[in-house]
Amino acid sequence: MTDSPASLVVIGAGGHAAEVCSYVQTMVAAGERVTLLGCVDDRRPAGHYGSLTVLGGFDVLEQFVSAATRPLWCITAIGDNAARHRMVARVDAIGGDRIVWWTLRHPAAFVGPDVEIGPGTCLAPGSIVTTRARIGAHVIVNVRASVSHDVEIGEYVNLNPGAILAGNTRVAEGCFIGAGSTVIDRISIGAWTVVGAGAAVVRDLPDHVTAVGVPARVIKTHNRTS
Repeated sequence: MTDSPASLVVIGAGGHAAEVCSYVQTMVAAGERVTLLGCVDDRRPAGHYGSLTVLGGFDVLEQFVSAATRPLWCITAIGDNAARHRMVARVDAIGGDRIVWWTLRHPAAFVGPDVEIGPGTCLAPGSIVTTRARIGAHVIVNVRASVSHDVEIGEYVNLNPGAILAGNTRVAEGCFIGAGSTVIDRISIGAWTVVGAGAAVVRDLPDHVTAVGVPARVIKTHNRTS
């Protein structure tokens, strides 16, 4: 007798959560053995919002964890990196080893050989990870974002739609790489740095800055808030 599908809870109930839930539904149709229970978010009451099912707040997650006979699968669906970091810590505090962070790899994502992908990471449709890349935990590789050979990406990074990382780049924890931006080969981007949409990064960037334009230039220094 085969095991029943794993139960999955999505953390967050905004626009990105709607996308993640649609990805899960596609994966289930393709044979993925997971049952989507719904979304958890303290900011939205339980109910149905179009195709999105909100279970309630984190008190509901505690109930699911307590009642589960095996580990509960979770994935965050929060675009803001600092908020995603906070939510992961909160879920871990609730569930401990009774939570499994699920890695979502959409059937329309391409992943080549010798690639490591951390738990809780989302590879959206059309995303590309070529080869010899290392992607940390709780990363978003969004629609049509591409990661070339020998790239290293830290935890809690968000590669927005159409972002391009050329070979041998290093993107540290918490970076936000804007839609349609390009990071040329052998560039390093520091922790919790923001790259604006459409930017072209041709020089290394330090921690905690915002850089925009072509070529990208630093316009602001900021503190991480998580």
